[in-house]
Amino acid sequence: MPKFGDLESAIMAEIWAADSSLLVREVLDRLDRGLAYSTVQTVTEILHRKGWLTREREGRAFRYGATANREQYVAGLVREALSLADDRSAALLGFVEAMNPDEAVELHRLLNLAHARGREK
Repeated sequence: MPKFGDLESAIMAEIWAADSSLLVREVLDRLDRGLAYSTVQTVTEILHRKGWLTREREGRAFRYGATANREQYVAGLVREALSLADDRSAALLGFVEAMNPDEAVELHRLLNLAHARGREK
């Protein structure tokens, strides 16, 4: 799972924040970075080819929407990071120890929920 580059991250953030798919012009207007239309169009098309964006024709342009939400993307990054560790348990321990108490309580709740769902299958 690739980590997005700066412009890719910015484009994905705008698409994730939108209520619906966006035209390249709409993405460009939201970025407010003084970028050329062609630059945003090229990077958006690259994200589409990589499978991160859907593309739907609207007149002469395309509307782009995310194929996964931000949380799914982050979960994939975490899974990939853990796969790099020689000692996965130590990596998980370091992750958990860095959590604030509220996050630890939420993690405990989610682990119990996942365990219960596993028993239902």
